[in-house]
Amino acid sequence: MKALIPLSLSYMTRNRRHIFFAGVGLSAGIATLSFFLALSAGVREKVLNRLYPVNQVEFQVERVGMFGVGVDVPASLDRHVVEAIGGLDGVTAVFPKQRSQFQARLWGGRELFGSTMRVEAFFDGIDPALLRNELRESEVAGLGAEAAGARCDAAGDCGPGSSCVAGSCRRITWFNRFRPTDSVYACSVDEECAPGESCVDGHCFIGCLAAGGTGPCPAGMACRNGACRRTCGPGADSCLAGEICLADGMCSRLSCRLPDAATQMVDDSGKLGGVVTGVMEGTVSGGLPASCPADSYCAAESIDSATGYCEAPIPVLLSPWLLDIYNDVAASALGLQRLSGLEVVIGAQFSMMFGESYFAPDVPRGSRLVRRCRVVGFSPKALDLGVTMPLPDAVRANAAMTGATRAGRYSSVIVETRANEDVPQLVADMKQMGLVLSARSESGRRAANVLSVLTMIFAGVSLVILLVSAINIAHTFGMLVSERRREIAIYRAVGATRSDIRLIVLGEASVLGIGGGIAGDLLGLAGSRLVNLAAHPFLSRIPGSPDDLFCFTPAVLLAGLGCAVVFAIAGAFGPSRAASRVDPTSVLSQD
Repeated sequence: MKALIPLSLSYMTRNRRHIFFAGVGLSAGIATLSFFLALSAGVREKVLNRLYPVNQVEFQVERVGMFGVGVDVPASLDRHVVEAIGGLDGVTAVFPKQRSQFQARLWGGRELFGSTMRVEAFFDGIDPALLRNELRESEVAGLGAEAAGARCDAAGDCGPGSSCVAGSCRRITWFNRFRPTDSVYACSVDEECAPGESCVDGHCFIGCLAAGGTGPCPAGMACRNGACRRTCGPGADSCLAGEICLADGMCSRLSCRLPDAATQMVDDSGKLGGVVTGVMEGTVSGGLPASCPADSYCAAESIDSATGYCEAPIPVLLSPWLLDIYNDVAASALGLQRLSGLEVVIGAQFSMMFGESYFAPDVPRGSRLVRRCRVVGFSPKALDLGVTMPLPDAVRANAAMTGATRAGRYSSVIVETRANEDVPQLVADMKQMGLVLSARSESGRRAANVLSVLTMIFAGVSLVILLVSAINIAHTFGMLVSERRREIAIYRAVGATRSDIRLIVLGEASVLGIGGGIAGDLLGLAGSRLVNLAAHPFLSRIPGSPDDLFCFTPAVLLAGLGCAVVFAIAGAFGPSRAASRVDPTSVLSQD
């Protein structure tokens, strides 16, 4: 058996011209197959799964058409339904979403666009836990790793975009800022607060039982005066931006005052720090800052008030496609400054007026509020034409403007399944609950189906090319066997069996298949590089688009190599049988 390998290689070397032309068609077929398999895998992994993760499906209340208008079928999507969904077979996590339920407008961006932009505001809320890893990965891809840099003693020792952390300059991170801010909202009754909160001393808080100074508060919080407050201490300060740790080990909001109520309308973060006037409640053990600390501003209680409390801007996400729309449409039409990339927008702040609109009637003036927002990242799951904030912030804003009853209903829910195979049954179960796929998830399923059909079509074309190459291999090996009849007869005369002869021919075909498979994979890889190079000028204009459209996984490469060997052996199978049937007596006696 060991002698068969050098024997096959020796003969292929002597007939390399015939073998080369027999392998050209095989390499072309494998190149086509591996090219389209890698393209399909790349588009699915880097585009479709990013926009529409296969195991994350979004559902919404079913809508029916009535006289051309979509009407919601009576169904409730509240916390009870969310809990029921979480108990379905195959479901691993449930993430509710809630859209804005009132009119709003925003203004800001003077430092980015050269002038203040004013547009209608739309927002929704999403659970930060769903996006944390995604935001971190996209931030590292756009801004670089978070590794420590030069030594430093203070923030001023580091360059722009960096801060001094534990004696080393580190890049400022934004993904971990996408978390609830617990904005302070004034109230008169519990209905004006978010579900689970109560109106305590004129403000919305998580209520608790004050007996004995303790109550049913979440972890990291304790009861004070009927409201749950964050606990804190030296070296473990858990207070939010705009809060201060009091002597009793609990956090309290800093109260503040703006020069006047009209200051809320300016587009300048430096003028919104206000003057700190005290704390919401409790006893301060040390001095107070002169103005709201860094990363916070003075949020007034209403549009007509100059007093309020220090709090961090609401963190928001933008859709990566929004930048493309701005550059191609708004910047061109209005002569505004174009933005070079997503990273320049991160950290930008703007103001949002709750209760005013350019299109709908405004709410009574006394009910309007101004809140500051800050862009902390981009995500395909963000609202296409608007902003996305942490779900608790959206719920609390909706409750403050429309009441707890409406704020207790979600607009949609993202369900994460254990495996892709669980999705069809999940869709059927959700249908029974009055929930259907959202437009985004339905688009994802259609796109996945189209991609699957195209993959099968191109795989079919590749297989046709391979079939033609197998026929060519059969013809070539048939001719070579005919030319080698005397040589084969001598092998048989000196003791080679019919199986040995078949193995010699099939071994040569296998070597041809391996060589053709490797060459085909390399050709497919080279073709993908050329396509990426040609597509780069177009892809670079699309925010969030991948740098490489292809995904040459080991499975793709092995599939190409395996198909090459299989079709080469299939083509040589007939000639190998013919070679094994050569009669040495008849052939040698002809001389």
